[in-house]
Amino acid sequence: MAENPLAFAFSKTHTICDAFDEAWAFLQGLGSDLTQAPKSLATQTILAKRIIEMADQGLTGVPELRDDALAFLQVNPPFRLIVKGSAENYRSHGSLHSPS
Repeated sequence: MAENPLAFAFSKTHTICDAFDEAWAFLQGLGSDLTQAPKSLATQTILAKRIIEMADQGLTGVPELRDDALAFLQVNPPFRLIVKGSAENYRSHGSLHSPS
């Protein structure tokens, strides 16, 4: 059977899932606007891709993967599509902080 370079062993898959779940729970616990529609799907995608990428590069611990993904998200938040004429959309972007 040929080895699939895009597949992970069960233990690594479990670690990836735990890191994602912990990162998402952290954001939800903050009351972050990134966990609310319409940003939640983009936020989850960014977290998942980053965790998978870093696991593939050798990070192995749940805390390290979680923290790296949250740090990456803080620097690379999802943005709404800018609709011409909408001042709110020009200013609106994700934040790890609760809306004020």
